[in-house]
Amino acid sequence: MLALLASLSGFAQIDSHYGKGAVPVVNNHVTFEKTLPIPAGLNEKWAYAKVLKWVENRFVEPTVISSKFVEQDDTNYHLILQAEEYLTFKRNWIVLDRTRINYLLEITPADGGMMVRMTRIRYWYEENRDGGRRFTAEEWITDEQCYNSSKTKFLRATGKFRIKTIDLFDQLTEELGKSL
Repeated sequence: MLALLASLSGFAQIDSHYGKGAVPVVNNHVTFEKTLPIPAGLNEKWAYAKVLKWVENRFVEPTVISSKFVEQDDTNYHLILQAEEYLTFKRNWIVLDRTRINYLLEITPADGGMMVRMTRIRYWYEENRDGGRRFTAEEWITDEQCYNSSKTKFLRATGKFRIKTIDLFDQLTEELGKSL
């Protein structure tokens, strides 16, 4: 009986990667940020060329709904990209539970590396049901919005958005890091 209770209590715990503080809020906006190192002996110009090649390959259909450069400064090696793609929560032959996520991705030189920032995150959920619901990351995935009243578990509706958004940022930085 004790072993059963111990195993069940494990399900209620939240992975620390997604837990409190995992969704940073800067100036009232959810802002994920990470600086990726540039390999020794290589410069920002080289890194920027790699970034552009990665963007060209990563932000194409069918995985991405749309993407466009908001700003591209080839002199200072800085770019801002607006992208929209799907986050899939559950997919099988009966159910397709997904949302559109729209965000800005900024990549710029910083501290001997390339800083990646994802911000202005917006969701469009259940778009095929009477137009769906639209909300921002600030309204939906922050520490204040995601937890139950005792702050021990994620709410079902908001928790899945938080986890998938963090996973998307991790995926983007991992892919870009490998390309550098």
